[in-house]
Amino acid sequence: MKGGSILVRGTGSVGYRHLRLLSDKTPRQVWAYPSRFLRQQELQKQGFNLTKSFAEARMKGVQACVIATDTGKHLADAKKALKVGFHVLIEKPLASDSRGAKVLLREAKTARRQIYTACVMRFSRSLNFLRKQLRRLGKIHSVRVECQSYLPDWRPERNFLASYSARKSDGGVLRDLIHEIDYTCWMFGWPQSLQAQLANHHRLGIMSEESADLWWETKDGATVSLRLDYLTRPTRRHVVICGEKGMLKWDGAANLVVFLPPKGPLIEYRIPQERDDMFKKQLESFRAAIMSGKKSDRLASGFDGFRALAVCDAARRSSRTGRREKVRY
Repeated sequence: MKGGSILVRGTGSVGYRHLRLLSDKTPRQVWAYPSRFLRQQELQKQGFNLTKSFAEARMKGVQACVIATDTGKHLADAKKALKVGFHVLIEKPLASDSRGAKVLLREAKTARRQIYTACVMRFSRSLNFLRKQLRRLGKIHSVRVECQSYLPDWRPERNFLASYSARKSDGGVLRDLIHEIDYTCWMFGWPQSLQAQLANHHRLGIMSEESADLWWETKDGATVSLRLDYLTRPTRRHVVICGEKGMLKWDGAANLVVFLPPKGPLIEYRIPQERDDMFKKQLESFRAAIMSGKKSDRLASGFDGFRALAVCDAARRSSRTGRREKVRY
């Protein structure tokens, strides 16, 4: 990171991606803080700088930190990082629930440090193109968001039953697929209340919810519905937006946006992008925010991360009560 070193805490699949991308340009300014001893040995053989604590990294001149540990560890790790004086970018979700996220916001304010949530889908070129095309629709009537995949396929080399996704305390589709909640609210506004139904269909043998359906209305009267699940093959990531002047469709897997006007042929826009590019853009945005104060609206704030978890908490309450529940921001 130009102008200051950065630490990556947690070096699993996502953490390693951050570490690799940061090391491409400034390897001497990037430090790894793995959770597992064997991982330390592996990274050392690959030539990465290693540290054994946040305090040690701070003494070595580190100014910022990416938290990429399991969701259940985000709160403790981020509190330690803030305490030693790091600005932090925390992988989604910010914490296991909105209460934990609120604690982090207070800690960041006390430490006078900046805190951001890693919601990398905001850096999707095709999703940003979709966002810019919304004005073509005029008044929007409905928004349908679907993110469906098969949990055992996520990391075939690992037993998904032993992953944090399977745990009730910090897993489940609401937390794992919180990207969909974040970018939906980023584009259409945060709901004041919602209805939801969460389910464990006992098809995967996990303790967390396997599916979630959410519904709410925007302040302009559009109906928003989300379908999230761990059960579907092949993977689907779609958005369909209906308005008075046509329809927009987004296929996140294919990086494809389609506009269907009231009359005439549909128009397709293919916007290719490598996944690494989204992460690079997010890291660049984080760097700009902490080094020069240039905050992009694509970089999710800590407060955005808190709001997304508040939506998740309201969805859980609604599923338990069977009623519409207020979102407690």
